Amino acid sequence: MQLTIEDALAVYPLSEGKLAAGKKGISRTISSINLMDAPDVINWMKEGELLLTTAYAIRDSPEEFVNLLQKLNERGASGLGIKLGRYWAEIPEIALLEADRLGLPLIELPFQFTFSEQITALYQSEFQRDTRRLNELLETQKKLVDFAMQADEYTNYFQSITSILGVPLAIVTSEGQTLYNMTRCSDMELLSDWPWNQDNRFYKSASNLLYRVPLLKNGKSYGYLLIQTENLLEAHEMEGIFHQAAVILSYHLEVIQNQEATAAGSRLGTAMERYLKGNASLKTVLEFAEALGSTFWSTPYVCMVSSTRADAWDHESQRRKLREIQNRLQDHPKTSSLESHHFYVMNRIYSLFPLLEEEAKDRRKYENSVRLYADLMHSWDHGTRTCFISKVRTGMEEFIDGFRECGEAERISTELGLSEPVVMFADLEFIYLFKHIPQEVMIRYCSYLFRPLLDKEEEYTSEMMHTLEAYFANNGQVNETARELYIHRNTVLYRLEKISGLLNLDLKNTDHLLLLKLGLMFRHLM
Repeated sequence: MQLTIEDALAVYPLSEGKLAAGKKGISRTISSINLMDAPDVINWMKEGELLLTTAYAIRDSPEEFVNLLQKLNERGASGLGIKLGRYWAEIPEIALLEADRLGLPLIELPFQFTFSEQITALYQSEFQRDTRRLNELLETQKKLVDFAMQADEYTNYFQSITSILGVPLAIVTSEGQTLYNMTRCSDMELLSDWPWNQDNRFYKSASNLLYRVPLLKNGKSYGYLLIQTENLLEAHEMEGIFHQAAVILSYHLEVIQNQEATAAGSRLGTAMERYLKGNASLKTVLEFAEALGSTFWSTPYVCMVSSTRADAWDHESQRRKLREIQNRLQDHPKTSSLESHHFYVMNRIYSLFPLLEEEAKDRRKYENSVRLYADLMHSWDHGTRTCFISKVRTGMEEFIDGFRECGEAERISTELGLSEPVVMFADLEFIYLFKHIPQEVMIRYCSYLFRPLLDKEEEYTSEMMHTLEAYFANNGQVNETARELYIHRNTVLYRLEKISGLLNLDLKNTDHLLLLKLGLMFRHLM
């Protein structure tokens, strides 16, 4: 039972009685009802109970009456109802004064009605109230579901949710920015104890009671929903509804964030195109990059350009494609918590993907991460032919260099006739550095370096050169080389020893390794 004394006095037949004293306590909540005839009933009283009595146990002593009131107040009772006419003709003045002092409601019960009639009436009233309240909650829940199904990007989410819940609310972002505030608190009062933990709680802001719900989706925080409440009991009843509203708002804030990122990326892509065509300054491009408004530039990242078969999409198709990429990345378990940016430059999808600090320091780890991104792009879009990846970059000023590296990786791979789905600039960097060396110089260098091997039989030469290329491609890892060639590691060691002897080079000498690396790259370029 959750009626207040004031509510109970409005229920027939208790309404036929009257509040004799203790008016200050009429907001006390009745949790249950007890009857008293035995003197020791006070030992069994619980907090919130309303005690009904004929006053038989205290019939001979006004002092005992006062003592009973004091003990009831200590126990946290909601009040005392006394039926006059049998043992007391009227309530003693000393008891009335004590009830007023304690703020403990003292009720004169109507004599013509039994205790059971009055108790039954109160429980029936509580049942009707609960039923009515449940129907109201179900109706509110239905409105929220209908709203979630029908709302679109033009809907005023915040105002609509406020109207459905029927209570003042506020929305605060995860950065502490107030997006919407219909409560009595100022923005400064709302954020007085910022930053907040991501938990549900009631708390006081100034003189207002607020209920705070974090807005979470896939483990990512989009902010907080704050509901102003006047009645703590009703707020507890509404908790489930508040959480349902929070789910809807989390989805909406995610959409807003994606749309803002897409719009900012679109502007940045346009600025980059103009810069590459000589129609905009680098300063302008960096201003648009800064407008992404995120902490992205403070972490290591890689740039990726995806070449696609579709090279004449309209702007709406491009926006739809970028939104699809963002949504799928957020749905994927390995990328859902990472912030990435995507936009179009020269009808290419240009993406910026973050790296963890430990990944950026380890070539193998960072390659695994970027290949995951590329694999995802290939699996989502069958029109994607090749993904070109830059080296690890840091800071906003370097993303233009990352784009150029992707462009060089595409150009060099085209010249060399590479058909891999993922091409990393780091693998082609030496070729990029030596691209201006005349071909005649490369031919003479390779002829001199590899002549002792090239003079052997063609099959032998091909086998040895293939082993040497695999050895360098696997960064000198013998086991990895053997696995790639499907031969035993001892066979790899034997072949390398033969190559070393023929070419008169020591594969443990870094200078000799560099000579071989250059020779292999020149062969690729030729």
